[in-house]
Amino acid sequence: MTTFQFTLKNNAKSNGEKSIIISIIKDRKNTSLSIRHSCKEEQWSYETERVKKNHPNSEKINKFIDKYKVIISNAIDNLEDENIPYTLQDVIYEIKNYKGDVKAVSYTDFQENIIENLKKSDKIGTARVERDTLNSLQNFFGKDQIGFNEIRYLSLKNYEAHCIAKGNKPATIGIRMRTIRNVFNQAIKGKVIKEKQYPFKDYKISQIKSTSKKEFLTKTEIKSLNAYEPADQYEEFAKDMFLFSYYSRGINFIDLIQLEKNSVANKIISYYREKTGVAVKFKLNDTTEKIIEKYMSEQESKYIFNILKTNNPSKTYLKNKSQKYLTVYVNKYLKNIMTKLEINKNITYYCARHSFATALKFENVSIEIIREALGHKDINSTMSYLNSLPDAKLDKIIEDVIK
Repeated sequence: MTTFQFTLKNNAKSNGEKSIIISIIKDRKNTSLSIRHSCKEEQWSYETERVKKNHPNSEKINKFIDKYKVIISNAIDNLEDENIPYTLQDVIYEIKNYKGDVKAVSYTDFQENIIENLKKSDKIGTARVERDTLNSLQNFFGKDQIGFNEIRYLSLKNYEAHCIAKGNKPATIGIRMRTIRNVFNQAIKGKVIKEKQYPFKDYKISQIKSTSKKEFLTKTEIKSLNAYEPADQYEEFAKDMFLFSYYSRGINFIDLIQLEKNSVANKIISYYREKTGVAVKFKLNDTTEKIIEKYMSEQESKYIFNILKTNNPSKTYLKNKSQKYLTVYVNKYLKNIMTKLEINKNITYYCARHSFATALKFENVSIEIIREALGHKDINSTMSYLNSLPDAKLDKIIEDVIK
């Protein structure tokens, strides 16, 4: 426990006055700090720790003392809240570096600042998730400005119910809750709020149960897609991009659009994954060669596909271009194709990657080889792709075992 008091220094100055000091005591050790004011001993009250009225500047000095009492109390409270050992010098540092009353920051303003910093760092995808989460919270509260103290256990439970009522999937709700939790963690580290304001000690994100399964196409469905005759150039493009990814080890679209012409050698394409930086190689087949020939860029472009319009794209440009093409030119037309093929699955471009990984698992390929093929850094990332087998496949395996 740390205590403090205002008192006078033992030795008097040449004018007969003694410096007013703060005596701070912790663990039977003490130190002192001058407040740069002084008075004669007969002008000081040791009982009230204030200057007596017979001092000409008593009112000014006493206001200064009262101000410092608040500063020191706050400094000690902040150190105690950290729940870690601290020294007398830590207390002195906190006092000397006190910057006055800090204006309270709302949850909204704090998350807006996070979003802007993410954009400046070209982390567009993460910024988009932060923005989506903030917009969703503002919709729930019915206002733009949300305070940290408004987000508590019960409000998180109510927000969860709100998201469910809106038709959000458990995975989406989980992402939003983790985003909110991260905002609180950053605010605590930045000393914007105190740990006691943290609502996730009681609210557990792990309790949000997800029954959703990642969609994929079976080998039979891939054959149907191969045989499908597109209704127009848009369906053709969507079909080709999906198949290129499937036959190219599930390449992500942002990596596909960055494939360079000089990365091809003896029908082998080499590239580094944007997400993990892991080196990946894959061999072209008849289907992927024809797709490349169909969408080959102009001679002056260093990229294979005629999608990027500059040879020096920024990360922001790449993210925006990838997102636009997937949203406008790929995913919605894949949905049309699945409807016509009578495949009742929510298939997007990303499902090509999962379809590739699942096809390997069905052929009993080891997880380690699948990890390498996908360009993952660890096995856990690979395992997330390989959900439970479909019932028909599982039934066949069981029949083969127990027959």
